[in-house]
This record gives sequence, structure tokens and C-alpha cells, in this order.
Amino acid sequence: MGKAEILREIKSAEERVRQMVAEAEEVRRQLQSEGKRRALAETEAAEAAIRKHSDERLAKARAEVEVRKKALLDEGARRAEALSANARQNLAKAKAFVLSEFERAADA
Repeated sequence: MGKAEILREIKSAEERVRQMVAEAEEVRRQLQSEGKRRALAETEAAEAAIRKHSDERLAKARAEVEVRKKALLDEGARRAEALSANARQNLAKAKAFVLSEFERAADA
């Protein structure tokens, strides 16, 4: 094998190596791009799951607040009614007292 043939073989081998490097670089870019797409998709899915969970918890908390609010309003209405009934009773007693005092003063 002569020098010229050896040089051709070296050049051919160098060309094959350059092509293999270029192909490997392309594969690397594709894998990197796919990895980014997957990471983005997983991030979006995780964010959606977090939003859903957060919305569910918020709805549950609002429902609990509404139940508590209704219970407090009901209790307040019962107390107000009890106070009103007591006031009506006291009003009747007060009228009777004032009337009896007036009658006693008138008799005296």
C-alpha cells in the first residue's frame, strides 16, 4: 500500500468520523429537545394537579364556612327570638306594675 492510498484511507476515515460526530450531535439535540418537551409536559401536569387540589380544598373550606355561618346565624336568630319573647313578657309585667302603681297612687 502506497502513501497516496494510505492518505486516502485516512481522509476517508476522518470523513466517516466527522459524519458520525454530526449524527451523534443530531441525536443529542433530538434527545435534549424531547427531554425539554417531557419536562414541560410533566411540569404542566403537576401544576394542573396542584390547581385542582387547591380548588378542591378551597371549595371544601368555603362549604365549611357556609355551614358554620348558617349555624351562627341560626343561633343568633334563636337568641334574638328568646330575647324578644323575654322582652314581651317583661313588657307585660312592666305594664301591670305601672298600672298597679298608678291604681295604688290613685287610691291613696
